[in-house]
Amino acid sequence: MTGSRREHRLEFEGFTYLCRVAESPDPVTGPLVVIGGMMQDRGSWAHYEKLLLGHASLVTVELPGFGAADPLPAAHGYDFLAAALRHLLVELDLRDANLLGTCYGGAIALRCAQRYPQHVSRLLLGAMTGRLPQNYLGMIPQWRAMVAEDRRDELADSLMATFVKPPDRRIPRHSAVWRMLSHQFRTQSGQDLAKACDHNARMLLHEWYEPIALDVPAVVYTGEQDHLTTPDQGQRLARELGAPFATFRDADHMFTLEQDVAHADLILRFCTGRPLTDLPYLSLLEHPADAAAV
Repeated sequence: MTGSRREHRLEFEGFTYLCRVAESPDPVTGPLVVIGGMMQDRGSWAHYEKLLLGHASLVTVELPGFGAADPLPAAHGYDFLAAALRHLLVELDLRDANLLGTCYGGAIALRCAQRYPQHVSRLLLGAMTGRLPQNYLGMIPQWRAMVAEDRRDELADSLMATFVKPPDRRIPRHSAVWRMLSHQFRTQSGQDLAKACDHNARMLLHEWYEPIALDVPAVVYTGEQDHLTTPDQGQRLARELGAPFATFRDADHMFTLEQDVAHADLILRFCTGRPLTDLPYLSLLEHPADAAAV
């Protein structure tokens, strides 16, 4: 699927950030604006263009602190990042935007939708939790020490154990995803590591999730074998938001790579208002009406 592609460099409150816009020639829904995980950049989602551009434009974002954008000190919290995301939506006149936030990006996308609902049509939260995992928070001081002492291989092994399961034949592409992430973690630049340290420090300094009413349609989901932001955690957040919750069959925290075709299908179904029922790639689908009181 062909379409124009443009790179933008913008500035918010003195910080430069970037985004890539891949335009659909025949969109049936608003643009999908993606805020990925803390170690992802706007190129991490390039393979989704062929899956989505037949139906929606794709906007991949490197907010301050991400990718090639300016570093962002940890003193700036999620309200600042949500305001930067709103700045992008306004500056590029992205009307009826569908926000997708995965993992770390989920906190930013949710805060933006909560505070600026007039700019958001729908919200998708992947591998997102309302309460940060204590096992992750407990590792932050150790990771900071590994970075300071340049213990790259030890850091990479620790990150791998945190984010993904060991290679599992039951999960499609899992060995390939494992190898790719292992290489990525081992070859991060000093600047990449410094930004990741700032992201982790931000988790300790600022409220990750605020129970603010959400006035836009939302869905929460993750892989059924995600052991970082577990299905139980995602399900609890979905119930608090009054949103459907789903799990991808045969996938873990990295479902965006392991089940990209299924994920793209779910994105398009949700953004065009189609039901998510009876999808073979989902192992669980819970609607708000099905949920017990929290």
